[in-house]
Amino acid sequence: MYQEQRFERILMLLEERGNLSVKEMVDELEVSKDTVRRDFDCLSQRNLAQRTHGGILPVKNTTVLGFQERQKGLTEDKKKIADLALSLVKDQSLLFFDVSTLMLEVSQKLTKSVTVYSHSLDNALVLSGKEGVDFHLLGGRFYSKNRFYYSLHEAQLLQHLQFDLAFFGAASLSQGVVSYEDEEDVAVKQLAMQAARTKILIAESDKYEKHSKYILGKIEDFDYWITDKKPDPDLIEALKDRVTILYDGKDSDYE
Repeated sequence: MYQEQRFERILMLLEERGNLSVKEMVDELEVSKDTVRRDFDCLSQRNLAQRTHGGILPVKNTTVLGFQERQKGLTEDKKKIADLALSLVKDQSLLFFDVSTLMLEVSQKLTKSVTVYSHSLDNALVLSGKEGVDFHLLGGRFYSKNRFYYSLHEAQLLQHLQFDLAFFGAASLSQGVVSYEDEEDVAVKQLAMQAARTKILIAESDKYEKHSKYILGKIEDFDYWITDKKPDPDLIEALKDRVTILYDGKDSDYE
């Protein structure tokens, strides 16, 4: 059993039992005490568990409340965007979920039996224990501002996958360029883009007024753009026959 597989098993049991000891995980995983201790330490460093003497507890309530507060900030428009995104998902799909508040809502509402890869802490908190979801966290150094992980080794795992759908948020859509705040975040997204059969951009119209410095690509590099309202006619014309634009009031035609 690989380390990430052990992590998934540990997180699932932690949610079920409320606490775990080194001893019980030695028996459960059939590995050494030193291996379990290292796994517990790594989960603690990733903020996925709280280390105690001889075991682990779930992350403190302050972390979960912070996540819940971010969820409360979602507008009805954003919730409708999440519903449109979910309309594209089919059972048994292999998916990539990006780091964004919109993807938190998608994760929360996800009911299909799918496999999901993500470098988002919040996606991990929601999906790691969700029935029917085979969740894989891409680990590494934790970037607390936007709550994601990155390491070159973990990100390169994406080169060996082919996603049915890959979902991407956006910090900025200024002049039709999709950009973000963190260079390491973009490095993960670039690999996910290359590994995806269908690339889906999820971004509200107000992102056109914002600016970020690390570029992933242009809107036309995606197969779908899901947004909160019908874009300007000039933009629709520029993207015609390049990108399928979905918004509330326009039905998905995904097959």
